[in-house]
Amino acid sequence: MGYREWKDRIRRYNEIAEYGPIVRRYFVLGAFDGALTILGIILGAFFAGAVKAQVNLIVVAGISALVALAISSVVGAYEAERVEKKIDQKKVEKALLAKVGNEHEEAYRFAARASAVVHGISPLVAGFIPIIPLYLIHDFTMATVASTVVTLSLLFVIGWYLGRLVRERAFVTGLRFVLAALVTAAIIVTIGHGM
Repeated sequence: MGYREWKDRIRRYNEIAEYGPIVRRYFVLGAFDGALTILGIILGAFFAGAVKAQVNLIVVAGISALVALAISSVVGAYEAERVEKKIDQKKVEKALLAKVGNEHEEAYRFAARASAVVHGISPLVAGFIPIIPLYLIHDFTMATVASTVVTLSLLFVIGWYLGRLVRERAFVTGLRFVLAALVTAAIIVTIGHGM
């Protein structure tokens, strides 16, 4: 199958299964989860007294959490979308009083797989970004601050993007994402100081 044929098939699948918004939603959810999870691990380690020598331990713990999150996301999204698409298929069949064709079944399977892949990849990508300062900046306190700023910036951009999609005040939507991260950080700081 050539590129043009593949592209037409994907477009047709989207017309049938309408997976575009679902994939976008899973991307945002996964990216938000990945970035916030890593921020939590970095801040938790910092406020628990971690030092620069323990960066490898923090990074391995973070990457391990991202892998677990990605696998959980893939399986969860696939199974959820598989079931939802089966329900959609049954509704269409009931309305038509006939079975849908192979193309519809393939479109629904493709939608479930695409959703799962995007939901699995997005936390990995978004979660790796806050880890980068830990390797680039020698001072652990500055690396933690940089990771926090990078995470807040990433979350703001995701929120801004969503705001632009629906023509809301993108800046405000971005700030809501940042606020969620700040509340998370405040809770982690409180936990860290309470230990």
